[in-house]
Amino acid sequence: MRNIDSVMVKKAIIHVLDRNADTPILADFEQEIDEEIHEFLEKHIVKSLIDDENRKAKFKEGMTVVKNACQTIFQDEDRFLEASQVIAQHMFRAMKNNNQISSADLVVCLYSAQEENYIAILKLDYKKSFIHNVEFIDDQLRISILPQAIGLPGLGQKLQKCAFIKPFTEGDEFDLILLDKQSYGKDDDAEIAFFFANNFLCCDILMDSRDKTRNFKNLTEKWTRKHLKEDFEKAQEVREEMITALKNSAEIDIEKFTQNVFGNDMDMQQNFVQHFHKEGIPIDSFDIDKGWVEKKMKKRVMKTDTGMEIRAEYDDYEDRMKFEIKRNGDGTVDLVIKNVRSFQER
Repeated sequence: MRNIDSVMVKKAIIHVLDRNADTPILADFEQEIDEEIHEFLEKHIVKSLIDDENRKAKFKEGMTVVKNACQTIFQDEDRFLEASQVIAQHMFRAMKNNNQISSADLVVCLYSAQEENYIAILKLDYKKSFIHNVEFIDDQLRISILPQAIGLPGLGQKLQKCAFIKPFTEGDEFDLILLDKQSYGKDDDAEIAFFFANNFLCCDILMDSRDKTRNFKNLTEKWTRKHLKEDFEKAQEVREEMITALKNSAEIDIEKFTQNVFGNDMDMQQNFVQHFHKEGIPIDSFDIDKGWVEKKMKKRVMKTDTGMEIRAEYDDYEDRMKFEIKRNGDGTVDLVIKNVRSFQER
């Protein structure tokens, strides 16, 4: 469902959700889909489905509004318009419950990919843009630049909130793919951040092997930057152990990883494990998502405190004929790029 490069949009409709109004503006006609509109919708769908931040999710028990409306569409495509209006009304009610949730247009699509039908729900948050305005004043021409407050996200922009629902089958691992790029806050901000998943979709976000693999790498790097800033050699050891584990192992056991890296230093072991607990990440073992590793760990970037940046393939860093780290004995190191015959400036 995620790994696609094209879709066929079969039906689409757009509704206006202005939170300053008392009711949403619901369309009574489906969107006409010409080549440009198809490209617009297809690119946003594909881009969101391959986004590294999207998550699998499962609808809560019982028939919720969005789940029921999607089930209606899957069972009878002729009821697409009616069901999309139900989805839009439900989204509008969820938005009105919090003053900080922005107005938007809501697009509902029925699309096919890999010989299966899916439903896309796209919240198109408004982007400020500018247009020109032409007017005649006393037989003279005035051309002005005017702000446009309700521009839609362009092809080069990413959507903040969207969901992709698949046909329901009893016992399936997940029901939908959810993308919500709003940072998850705490306390007062939590309600804003989770309104899309909790109040609108009524679903539970799942954590699969891809999420666990990504979180392990990101949290290990975050911990290393914070706690080993002044210990280059140990920081490098932690990073190398992490890279080796992700590339060469089938699974990660965080407790065993900490033992391998920190040995008998129980304080460091405990500190590292607590870091994962504080971030809400379970420390049980998990299978490594090799597809994610191959895709996201092709290149490695080193940034120094002196303002230098080195970007290369992971294998190049391990090739002692190309790259070497020399310890100077005073807490600093030299990063040596070796055997260069020529170079280009960009």
